[in-house]
Amino acid sequence: MRKVKWGQGLAGLFVIGLLIVFVVGLKVQGDTVGVGDKAYDFVLRGYDDVPYQLSDFQGQIVILNFFSTWCKPCESQAPDMLDLSKEYGDDVVVITIVKAESKRAVNRFIDRTGYEDKLYLFDFDLNVSERYGITGQPETVIIDKGGIIADHISGSVTKEFIVDQITDLH
Repeated sequence: MRKVKWGQGLAGLFVIGLLIVFVVGLKVQGDTVGVGDKAYDFVLRGYDDVPYQLSDFQGQIVILNFFSTWCKPCESQAPDMLDLSKEYGDDVVVITIVKAESKRAVNRFIDRTGYEDKLYLFDFDLNVSERYGITGQPETVIIDKGGIIADHISGSVTKEFIVDQITDLH
């Protein structure tokens, strides 16, 4: 009798787990934007405490670089993102979205690397990361001048790779 109840309890937990996975999967799938979709417009506070809205950059190519200060590949690609931003000026906006970390963590990152000339925006609650389907770091989303997602790259990228991706978007 005791074994039967134990088995029923495990089966019930299994079914509940499957339902949770299914419901969460539907929610994420329905809210996530991908290549070919209109970019999700957001407002995030910057390192300078100023709120920035993605749609303010309409008419420019936008590179969203999702980032964590402790991530070594993120740190390795940071100089390329900075060079890209400097080289293309107002034509291409590189936005570094800091995932669930504090300004203090970014201060330590800047002190360690010297990469202070970047536009850091803080995604404290990961809402923006979730809407873009970001599952790790670094991940890069390229948005064309019309506000449409042109590419989503998981893993490290180089300046040359990004230049190749955006050449047709000019």
